[in-house]
Amino acid sequence: MLSEEETKNLITEAKKARENTFNVRSAVHKIGACVLTTNGQYFPGCTIDGIISGVGVCTERAAVDHAIVHGKYQIKALCVVDEKLTYPCGVCLQYLYPLHQVTGADIDIIIADIHGNIEKSTLIALLPRGYISDSNDERLKEFAKRNS
Repeated sequence: MLSEEETKNLITEAKKARENTFNVRSAVHKIGACVLTTNGQYFPGCTIDGIISGVGVCTERAAVDHAIVHGKYQIKALCVVDEKLTYPCGVCLQYLYPLHQVTGADIDIIIADIHGNIEKSTLIALLPRGYISDSNDERLKEFAKRNS
């Protein structure tokens, strides 16, 4: 369960990241995100459009990748901030699923808009039948021992 302070910090960091969006193709979508790790670190991300469709990076995956680049695999929460309440797509939710397997704990999902509206959910609630990699389960759990 996220504290009020953690939720506030996630939204603040996602809003800041939103300002750096490289939204060449989707000028209307200026989205920011932030990941919170189990050890209390925040890793923001923003949309990075590609000129060619499918080449860019979703905001949520940019935040997750930012954490992983810094050796952080234990994800506690993900926050997304947009002009309106915008939930992560199925691809981004599935992208989080192996990180859920690292710790075995559900990941809190915070959705906020720039007007102060907030909705809360979890990875499992939003993707209840996500693909679980049984054959890599032990290997995924090894990442819990790294840089926690």
